[in-house]
Amino acid sequence: MNIWKRASVALKDGTSLIAADDLLKAAVVKATNHDEFSVDPENALFIYRHVRATPASLKPLISAISSRVTRTRSWVVALKGLMLMHGFFLSKTTAAESIGRLPFDLSAFGSSREGGNSSRASSSRSGGFNLFVRAYFAFLDRRSILFHDGSSRHRYDEESSVMIRLVIIRKMQVVIDSLVRIKPIGESSVRIPVISEAMENVVSEILEIYGWICRRIAEVLPNVNSKSGKRQADVALKIVAKSMTQGEELVKYFVFCRDLGVANAQEIPDFVRIPVDDVIHLHEIVWTDKEEEERGEEAEECENSEERTKCVEGEGEEEEEMERELIHEIDDLIKLDDEEIVEDKEEKEEEPSPVPPVVDVPDLISL
Repeated sequence: MNIWKRASVALKDGTSLIAADDLLKAAVVKATNHDEFSVDPENALFIYRHVRATPASLKPLISAISSRVTRTRSWVVALKGLMLMHGFFLSKTTAAESIGRLPFDLSAFGSSREGGNSSRASSSRSGGFNLFVRAYFAFLDRRSILFHDGSSRHRYDEESSVMIRLVIIRKMQVVIDSLVRIKPIGESSVRIPVISEAMENVVSEILEIYGWICRRIAEVLPNVNSKSGKRQADVALKIVAKSMTQGEELVKYFVFCRDLGVANAQEIPDFVRIPVDDVIHLHEIVWTDKEEEERGEEAEECENSEERTKCVEGEGEEEEEMERELIHEIDDLIKLDDEEIVEDKEEKEEEPSPVPPVVDVPDLISL
């Protein structure tokens, strides 16, 4: 049976290789072959080295990957295509920051919404893998948008306002949420090499992004005080409350991955603790009415130096607009998360991860 399956795989990829008209397209086919029991790191590395040496080659490469994954019904090819795309970020390929939203859509891969004519038996066999592909796509699309360099507001900068930094941190927490939704169905699935490597990529990404979040929270939190106002304190409180529930989810996720034998999840990281006094302080800022006092101070400044106030307001208009847009975007991201959870329930192919509880005043924050 395996011989016939491998022969079928070779035939499918052979046809695509014949159609490839250059070395890079051929490398894409080889790196995204139909064989679930083998991974081809050599061709992936060849692609990444080529893009680093010739950034202009990224666009045709992305087009080749997009064409490959949108035409296939194979979860193996689709997943390997996503992993190849993910590798641009994991390998720190600078040109990848220009990608933005992925040029293909696998959000309905293998589902009835995709309009496929596959049999029920085939759908049943690959249903769990299709879910895995959809979850991986949801994460990667979101990550690619967030790291897009088309707008400086998506780039964390110590010169940016406290609010902008807080919102970017919150957006990164949303990316972590999308990562922990990537779970193989059944213990045996992780023994498949392509699934195992995909899970190692996911764990590596969690460690990097969550470590970044921890450092940035420690950096920005001391700048949130009564002078910065209720608005910033409210966002900061949501971030630290989310950190607690997210930390708990990550411990469970790492235990899950460790039990499945994912190589780089054998040690559960230590989580940084935020002192409860700091959280209580943020809570007091949020619920203490400071608005009248702030308005009074602003009015006094206007009376003493109207010209100076106008100047400050002029300089701050662009950044305030940036903050408003960022807050609107993060609301959209959180709504999108909720919609994905509802869709998972409707599909009934697996039980979705529980939505983290809302915590008003946590006693201890796990980072």
